[in-house]
Amino acid sequence: MNISLTPELAKFVEKEVESGLYQTASEVIRAGLRRLKEDQAVRLPQAPKTLPELEEQLLQSIDRLDRGQGVDGEQVFRRLRKRIKKSSGA
Repeated sequence: MNISLTPELAKFVEKEVESGLYQTASEVIRAGLRRLKEDQAVRLPQAPKTLPELEEQLLQSIDRLDRGQGVDGEQVFRRLRKRIKKSSGA
């Protein structure tokens, strides 16, 4: 696999290798991709992989709603409409 980097990113990779923390540019790129993967795992909710996991998540959601921690549906739809209108340039 070949990748292209901007001059700025290429300099960054070179500096990281020169620092001695990494022996090759590939190591720097792999470390960056691992970090990106970790960040996404934290940011993006994970879909349940099994039926028991789904049931547990649903029960937790019901508990949050019972405690009044839900979000007003009309408010959500207003925000969505506003976002769609803004992105369509209307």
